[in-house]
Amino acid sequence: MKQVLIMSSVHPWNDTRIFHREAISLANAGYEVTLYAMESNRAYHHEIPNLTVKTLSKTSKQKRFQTWWTFFHIARKSSASIIHLHDPELLPLGYILQIFYKKQVIFDMHEDFPAVLKSKKIARYPIAKPFLHLATYLEKRMLQKVSAIVFAEAYYKENYRDVSTAQVDIYNYPFLQQPVSAEKYEIPTLIYAGAIHEIRGFKEMLEVARLLKKAGYTFQLLIIGQVPTRLETYATNFQRKYDLEQEVRLVGRLDLSELMSYYVKSHIGLALLHPVDNYLRSLPTKIFEYMSVSLPYILSDFEVYRELVKKTASGIVVDAQKPEEITKQIQRLLDNPERQKCLGDNGYIHHQTMFNWSTQERRLIQLYQSIWEEK
Repeated sequence: MKQVLIMSSVHPWNDTRIFHREAISLANAGYEVTLYAMESNRAYHHEIPNLTVKTLSKTSKQKRFQTWWTFFHIARKSSASIIHLHDPELLPLGYILQIFYKKQVIFDMHEDFPAVLKSKKIARYPIAKPFLHLATYLEKRMLQKVSAIVFAEAYYKENYRDVSTAQVDIYNYPFLQQPVSAEKYEIPTLIYAGAIHEIRGFKEMLEVARLLKKAGYTFQLLIIGQVPTRLETYATNFQRKYDLEQEVRLVGRLDLSELMSYYVKSHIGLALLHPVDNYLRSLPTKIFEYMSVSLPYILSDFEVYRELVKKTASGIVVDAQKPEEITKQIQRLLDNPERQKCLGDNGYIHHQTMFNWSTQERRLIQLYQSIWEEK
């Protein structure tokens, strides 16, 4: 059987893209897949044929090199011919494996690396331009040597036009969902799921909850994801100050199947990202998940996002840093269930025809077949 090794030193093993989309699709296609990634809040019980999961304990950033060293030895000794890597920090590992150990390396780019690097700070200072130029130069040199690059967003490849390595766009679309008929929560429910951070609208969502309660609305806000300690403290204090303990729930991280059950019962999805470089042109995965369960949504007013909303008529764009504007649009939706349904139905139609994983799964399998044939 064709063996594949998938590795991430950053993401939990049950990451939606890595495990639920790519690893399962490859296993179902007949590849023998072994996934090495970080531990999560749940364990894998070998439920899927051809798919083995090995987890490593999370370490501090200072000790991350120990994980890299472990991964290097695992990959070097593995009988797998294809190594699929998911983090920029593993790219040097992929370069060495491809050049010196004749492995076929696929590098999966989840983010706009140059934009992310520009946003990073060291001791509160932006990274110096000479280092940025050096990092991007080395990245391209290493990418030139791997077997293939996978882009989670089409525009990422604009930075790599001078790299001749095979390049494939594989987007984070959800699995094709059957029409849902689950009962909604009795209380109008707003939901957000994903990484929790200030620049992802965490504080704005809390402020929207305050404004909705002040306006006399009955509702609940579900925030799903791992909350950093500083923001958990902030939220607790905010809830106490404005008497929002009943309205705002910090649910924690959920596996994909659990998450979808929350989506199905909710009324409005939220994606209030701030205008930072890495978000301006990257459509959030959660929007396509909302569409897959007929969930209307409130989305940041960036050009690419605005174009999606115009094309699909499935949501509303707002200035994500203006809670009053966000609240006004939510109130309009809560007051108009028919419009909620119309937006949700439009989103589901586009999910069925365009934005589902089956279209991307074919690209993934074709990429693997082409690499295998060239071995």
